[in-house]
Amino acid sequence: MDILVCFKQVVEETEIRVDREGGKLIFEGVPTKISDDDKNAIEEAVKIKQKVGGTVTGLTLGSTESRKQVREALAMGCDRAYLILDSESKSQDTYRTAKILAEAVKRIGRFDLILCGSASTDNLAGQVGPMLAEILGLPQLTYVRKIEVGDGRVRVERSLEEESEVCEAACPVLITVTREINEPKVPTLMQVMAAGKKPLVEWSMKDVLAEVPTTLEAVKMEIPRIARKRIIFKEKPAESVQKLVEAVKKEGVI
Repeated sequence: MDILVCFKQVVEETEIRVDREGGKLIFEGVPTKISDDDKNAIEEAVKIKQKVGGTVTGLTLGSTESRKQVREALAMGCDRAYLILDSESKSQDTYRTAKILAEAVKRIGRFDLILCGSASTDNLAGQVGPMLAEILGLPQLTYVRKIEVGDGRVRVERSLEEESEVCEAACPVLITVTREINEPKVPTLMQVMAAGKKPLVEWSMKDVLAEVPTTLEAVKMEIPRIARKRIIFKEKPAESVQKLVEAVKKEGVI
């Protein structure tokens, strides 16, 4: 079974600093990583390959800094990887990302299974996987926490908050996975060293798609401001309590 797994380079969210006075997030000097759900997708792709045979191909859109994450994906078990170099890779335009990935998939070749994370840890949009499936004309199964593969079909268990759903589909199919599906393994030293010998193909944007229309523009990003009203009731206790209740009701808290 030939499997394609898409992954994304994101910042380590626990290392992001906050400028409280300016209301801005500070990304300078913050380390990057493979998005958490995408690591689960890579791990699941490798597990499926180990069970039924085949290949695992990694695909990502990013800058030259993404090479570190590509090598990590290869160390985790991908047989080869493709990196599309894009100066606007940090754009929040999910359609643009999906369109570029779709054109890359068409160029690489046919796959039996495409795996993606349910959502990236930076934007949490959860749209690239479904959009990619739509552009490629593939059936899609989202929020999957268990996959069984056999006889050219997949049987999955989907996580729907308080309920679960079991679905089947014929390959080729695109699946987005949640973190419940597995626990990604940390590559060994031997795997990290072997990753350097695996094929890594880099494409420029012109190699994949001449022009991609922009559908989304990020206007600004800022943290929510929190300020206390500092209302003090100086009446007697009973009157103060009554005024407090009225003030809370007025704010819509109760």
